[in-house]
Amino acid sequence: MYYSNKIINKKQLLQNFNILKSKSKKNICAVLKANAYGHDAKQICKILKTHCKFYAVHNLHEAIELRKIDKEAIVLVLGYCIDYELACKYDISVTIDNIEQLKTIIEMNKYIKIHIKINTGMNRFGLNSVKEFVDLINLISLHNNIKIEGVYTHCFNSVNKKITLRQIKAFKKFVNILKTKKKSFIAHIGGSGMVLYDNINFIDYIRVGIGLFGYLSNLTKPIMRIESKIIKTFFVNKNQYVGYDCFFKAKRKTKVAIVPLGYADGVIKQFQDNMHVYLKNCPVKIIGKICMDVLMIDITDIKASIYDKVVVFNDANYWAVCSGLSVYEILTGFNKSRTNICLE
Repeated sequence: MYYSNKIINKKQLLQNFNILKSKSKKNICAVLKANAYGHDAKQICKILKTHCKFYAVHNLHEAIELRKIDKEAIVLVLGYCIDYELACKYDISVTIDNIEQLKTIIEMNKYIKIHIKINTGMNRFGLNSVKEFVDLINLISLHNNIKIEGVYTHCFNSVNKKITLRQIKAFKKFVNILKTKKKSFIAHIGGSGMVLYDNINFIDYIRVGIGLFGYLSNLTKPIMRIESKIIKTFFVNKNQYVGYDCFFKAKRKTKVAIVPLGYADGVIKQFQDNMHVYLKNCPVKIIGKICMDVLMIDITDIKASIYDKVVVFNDANYWAVCSGLSVYEILTGFNKSRTNICLE
C-alpha cells in the first residue's frame, strides 16, 4: 500500500470510448501499449471488456496480460513478436511486415493469426510496395495454418489533411488487392485523430490510444488523476533553503509541506520552476527541486494539516505546457509511479 493513489474515472473512460465510436461511425480498437499510456492496462481492459472487441499492444508480454482478462477479443501485437509459439498458445494475433518473419512462422507450422502492416509514409514499419504485398499474400496462401486476420497502416500526422488523405488513398489500394484474394479480413487504421475523418468507409476499425484517455482536441476528457497526502509540515525562516542545491531560498517565513511523490514516480524535474499542485481546490506552488521520492510545496497561505489530500496530477496538457514535454511522455512516465490503483 502507498500514500498515493492513481484514480481512474471508469464512467469517463466509457464515455470517451462511446464518443469516439459515435464520431467515427467505426468500431474502435483500444491501443493499450505502454501500460495503457501509463493508466494501467489491466484495469482499462477490465472496464472495456464488455464494450471493446479489439485491443492492440506493443509486445507479447502486454498481449498475454490482456488475454488473461479478456478471452474473446482480438489482441494484436503491433511490434515484433519475440515468441510465435507462445502467441499461438494464448491466441495472440501478430504483425507481419516482411518475408523473413513469415518464413519463421512457416517453419513453426502452427495455426496463427496475422495482420499485415503497410507503410504508407511514416517509414518505420510496414511493407513498402504492392509487389512485396502480393508476394507475401501468395506465399501465405500456400499454408492453411496461417490466417490473414487483418491489414493495417498508421497515419502519422492526422492534423495534416493533405498527407493523411494521401496515406488513406495508398492504404485503400492494398485493401482492395487483398479483397480480390480473401473474402473476410479486418482493415484498420490509426491513430486517434483518424476518428475525425469521414472518408474511410473501407475501414473496419480505427485504432485509438491517446484519444481514449482524454487527449484528442476537445472531443474526449482525461480519465486519470493522481492524489497523495501531506506527510509532514514545518516552517523555514527567510533566507533558508529548501531541498537540493540551494534551488529554493525562502523570501519570507514559509510553511512547507512534504508530499510523497517524486521523479521516481513520474513527477518530472522540469516542473520545479513553475509547477502547481492542488490542495483544497487551490493551486499551491512546488518549491525546491523535486526529489526522487518526494516534493515540497508552499502552504504558507492556506490552512493545511498532515494527511490532507493533494491532487498532484489531473491534466497532462498542463504538465506539457510547464515542462516542454509531450503529453505522451508525461503519461507514460507514470508507469513507474508507486501508487495504489483506484476506480471511481
